[in-house]
Amino acid sequence: MSGYTDHDIDHGSMSNLNKWIEAPDSWISGYLYGNRGSGSPAMWRGIFVEQAVADTITENLKIDDAIEKALEDFDAKYDFDDGSVAKERKNIEPMARLAVEALEPYGKPDFPEDGSQHKVSMMARGDDWELNIIGFLDFKFPNHGLIIDLKTTGRMPPVMSKGHQRQRAFYAKASGNAAVKFLYVTPKKVKLLEDGDTDEIMAEIKLHLTRQEAFLRLGDKELLRSIVPVNPDSFYWRGDEDVRKELYGL
Repeated sequence: MSGYTDHDIDHGSMSNLNKWIEAPDSWISGYLYGNRGSGSPAMWRGIFVEQAVADTITENLKIDDAIEKALEDFDAKYDFDDGSVAKERKNIEPMARLAVEALEPYGKPDFPEDGSQHKVSMMARGDDWELNIIGFLDFKFPNHGLIIDLKTTGRMPPVMSKGHQRQRAFYAKASGNAAVKFLYVTPKKVKLLEDGDTDEIMAEIKLHLTRQEAFLRLGDKELLRSIVPVNPDSFYWRGDEDVRKELYGL
């Protein structure tokens, strides 16, 4: 038995691990209590920009039609707007057009026959635990030996965040040491980044997983909920404040 099996956790991911590192209170809510959250307008903007880009560069749709579909799908998520919805909706078209322009030189990406994303996985092991780590690739360009992950953002980062570096390192290792770059897109510009030493970051990932497993060994989810620090200001709680208050009283 391990901390993972104690809590019926049979796989992990870099988004899972990043949330554990950055917001353990939200991680417990999502992964131990099953509160997956409603998703912020910025999150849905990113999802539908990627959808429009994939539809365009795979030649499923013309770019104008792909953007129209993305906007319709985004609108279907919301009945009310506090201002943030309209702001993110406005960003979908320029972000999608810039991303398509940046990716066009690489040609048509490779996707599985069913049109889904390529799934990658690696088994992480400790002294007395193991956990299958999985991930899904945005765009794979075999002719260039390159994987590109799309990230939409309101402000262009000078370097990749630690969380994105972990994600990039995992994708590289799980894909046979392939070249992996992240394409950052704002409404006005794009930038390709590939920061961090892959081997060093993979060693750090192992340490984080070891700490996570040890934490899970401490007890049941009620105990873990009672001892974890709570940050009400974390962006992970945006749109899910009622869930946080019900679970933590804050």
